[in-house]
Amino acid sequence: MANQQMSPDQMKAFNKVLEERITEANQDKTKTKWKNVLPDLMAADVFAVAALGNQTDSNGNRLLNVMMMTNKEGQQVIPFFTSPNRMAVLATPEHKTFNCMKVNTVRLFEAIKGRTAVLNPGSPCGRVFTPFEMNLLVMENKDKIPAKPAAPTNTVAPTDTLVEE
Repeated sequence: MANQQMSPDQMKAFNKVLEERITEANQDKTKTKWKNVLPDLMAADVFAVAALGNQTDSNGNRLLNVMMMTNKEGQQVIPFFTSPNRMAVLATPEHKTFNCMKVNTVRLFEAIKGRTAVLNPGSPCGRVFTPFEMNLLVMENKDKIPAKPAAPTNTVAPTDTLVEE
């Protein structure tokens, strides 16, 4: 079902089940459950604090501006989420709301290559993805994602920590 267009309610239900499976996979000491979860995560739409930028790559595609955060080790990481509600961990007194972009996980990983990403930071259904791992997942799943949708309108995320790739 993840490869088909979903209604918002279908997507919410799919991502809720996906979060439960991710939590189970995180509790699996053998890490074998992740092998079953990763294909569904790669096919899923996730949410990032992001907006299309004004610059383009060599193919004419607009570059993605994404928010970065600093993890406990002082490393810059890109947070992404299975649900907009999970973005509450980013809220500060200055920034209580965020512009989020729904994007396929494979496409997000393609756009942020070379950076570390964190799924649902601070959550039991969270996980860190290294640049190497994301590159492998993109190569394994690139041919399985649906055709590219029309580009959303450009919006600016209310944060000073945006990066352009």
